[in-house]
Amino acid sequence: MSVAREAARWLGRLAISLYLSTLLVFAAIEISIDGGMAAVVLGAEQGVVDLDDESYAAVRPGLRELVDTFHLRDPVPVRHARWFADAASGDLGRSIRNQPVDSLMTPRLPISAQIALVGLSVAIVLGVTAGLVGALLTRSGPRLTHALTTATLQATPAFLLATFGTWFFAVRLGWLPAAGWQRLSGGLGANLHHLLLPVAAVALPEAGMIGRIVMTSTREVLGEEFVIAATSKGLPRRQIFLRHVVRPASMTLLTQVGLVFGSMLGGVVIVERLFGIGGLGAVLFEGSINRDTHVVAAITAYITAAIVVIRTISDAAYRWADPRLR
Repeated sequence: MSVAREAARWLGRLAISLYLSTLLVFAAIEISIDGGMAAVVLGAEQGVVDLDDESYAAVRPGLRELVDTFHLRDPVPVRHARWFADAASGDLGRSIRNQPVDSLMTPRLPISAQIALVGLSVAIVLGVTAGLVGALLTRSGPRLTHALTTATLQATPAFLLATFGTWFFAVRLGWLPAAGWQRLSGGLGANLHHLLLPVAAVALPEAGMIGRIVMTSTREVLGEEFVIAATSKGLPRRQIFLRHVVRPASMTLLTQVGLVFGSMLGGVVIVERLFGIGGLGAVLFEGSINRDTHVVAAITAYITAAIVVIRTISDAAYRWADPRLR
């Protein structure tokens, strides 16, 4: 029963998060342009949404179909509720070009998912390694160099790393492609060849942040009494570090993984645009420019769900790592 309650609670949080985030998209697009979504869909003929039933019945069928498809005569909360109910059943609606939204997103989702998940994995591996190494440094010179390096990486935006990486590794050295994408179906080697620069651009800033978090928490644990006691008993330093330091020091990181992933997704959108990668980032960018409410809301729902899932996994890992929470 406890598992069922926990699952129900998680599904409730996910549903509320999805509902509120997509409602904000509907409201933001509605107030960001005169006439709201009606102006986007109908253009100069947007006044049709204000007609009474008798006048509306006289409107040409093609225009009336657009009004009905996007529910333009309804207020924003009702329109959003209709869309959300349809989305829950698998129908993400239609774009302003009258294409099914799921047909626009389905081929592109694996591209963005691969960049985001590989980027998160690389950021965690590099960040944890850098943090543990930094915590063991004792001389002021290396410690200062380490702190400056991680701080610089954390402060460098993904688009700047992408631009520099393209110039240096693609243009100057010719080692990596400057743009484009190769799916896994075209071969693992070709896929990795196109994946390296985008992943580096989104992972390195997050690795810098993770490195600083791990370094700070590890140094705090090294100063705890139980570590000092283990050292005084003559236990090998490696054993002390692996058994008594790494696990408690990782607690802070586990609570931050969801935030790191959310921050990284913003970088993925920008990097996909810079490298000409046809992932969800490109669809989101075009949908935002065109005020395509259904497209932007659908991608927002995907991103929100991904963040909630990753955050849930990190919370579960935190409970597993800390016996007091079990």
